[in-house]
Amino acid sequence: MIRRIVLALAVAQASAKVFFEETFDKDIGKRWTVSEWKDADSTGKWVHTPGEWFVESAKKEAHGMQASEDMKFHSISAPLDKKASTTDGTLVVQFTVKHEKKDYAFCGGGYIKLLPGKVDAKAFGGDTPYSIMFGPDLCGYDVSRIHLIFEHNGENLLKEDEIKLDYADKDEFTHLYTLVLEKDGSYEVFLDQDSKAQGNIVDGWAFPDKEIKDPEVSKPEDWVDTKKIPDPEAVKPDGYDDIPAEIPDPEAEQPEDWDAEEDGEWEPCAAASFLILWLRAPDAVEAAF
Repeated sequence: MIRRIVLALAVAQASAKVFFEETFDKDIGKRWTVSEWKDADSTGKWVHTPGEWFVESAKKEAHGMQASEDMKFHSISAPLDKKASTTDGTLVVQFTVKHEKKDYAFCGGGYIKLLPGKVDAKAFGGDTPYSIMFGPDLCGYDVSRIHLIFEHNGENLLKEDEIKLDYADKDEFTHLYTLVLEKDGSYEVFLDQDSKAQGNIVDGWAFPDKEIKDPEVSKPEDWVDTKKIPDPEAVKPDGYDDIPAEIPDPEAEQPEDWDAEEDGEWEPCAAASFLILWLRAPDAVEAAF
């Protein structure tokens, strides 16, 4: 059951512009539209209720929107007052979820989606494009995570390292989920105001690199594959032909176990007595083919 939703854009440290806020203190019928993307037999009912457990003195504040039927599809949406974006500041998405019927066999997601622009609310469903999906995803013992998915060029990018939920995070009580997304792409995810993950979205999701090799550029016909060539301006020094090709290695040392009587007179190994000057090939620029 979702009990409270807030979508805000922090434009200054002490103030924020609220794009969407729902406390469910009134009926859900006017603001929210139930989707008809599944047939009637497969569609579950949404109810306005405080649930099974609540504080009697705060019953009104405890009301929320509950997916009431097991083994059914529940989809519902409501429009934002204005378009929200991180272009103008820090985006904060926050809501509470309570899974009262959770047991070892429970399998379901309590996440919300931020949609890009106007959608057909009656047709809203699993295949409807979205910009961000955020919230808990639970299924038995195998799946227990906080989903944070971003859309990019028509592809939904999952976080490469899952945001794990601990055992104590998966009970039947109300939990507060918060996503903070900054202009520079940095983010932080909180559960009950405790940080569960943080970083930058370019590091944790498979977003493309800012720069890629130009697919339309081909290897030039006169491209020089050799990285180094002999220096064409190098001139043979005077007396070069009189220099022996090899000389005794001046850094060689006689081994400690060398026995002159048995091994003979020790002589250092030969080493090249000259260097070849090389230049980087003129056309070997920063490119790869």
